[in-house]
Amino acid sequence: MAGHEEENPNVISRLEGKKAIRSYARKLEEPEVIKDLNITPMMDMMTIILVFLLKTFTSATTFVAQDQNMALAPSMTRMQDKQAVPLTISKRVVLVQGDFVAPISNGKIDPALKRDGENGYYITPLVEYLKKLSNKERKVAELTKGKFEGELQVIADRNTPYRLLAEVLYSCGQAGYANYRLLVLKNRE
Repeated sequence: MAGHEEENPNVISRLEGKKAIRSYARKLEEPEVIKDLNITPMMDMMTIILVFLLKTFTSATTFVAQDQNMALAPSMTRMQDKQAVPLTISKRVVLVQGDFVAPISNGKIDPALKRDGENGYYITPLVEYLKKLSNKERKVAELTKGKFEGELQVIADRNTPYRLLAEVLYSCGQAGYANYRLLVLKNRE
């Protein structure tokens, strides 16, 4: 048995060992190249981020800067805020989407800006502005096969006189905005 060596499957020859070492050394020299990229986990991650962002932005509340000219009325409402055209009535001015529409003096709109004078409800600059906006929104709704809601988000100071609020809402209705929501300050429970 001295001349006969049994082959052991666990023992590798010197030649095979040198080949293995060279192969390993070459792998260390070459940078690793990604040959296949699995994008499924990346798509899952992006979907989760998208759902999170949509949920965050659709449930966001409206921000209204309150100062001496604007203090919202408190409420115990449980209704959620909804996207609509913002119309602001402060103590000094009427704004639509942040654009100046009409001044307010002593809780009244200047009679020269009303179609029917002192006792009129029709505020001409407000109706003209909202009609232009309404036409744009109707075109967008038509192109996107949506429905024109004609909804306003009325942001009014808590001390706004009822007559002024009635004049503004009447004028809005004349321009095609018959639906409105009054924005209030939600009390903490």
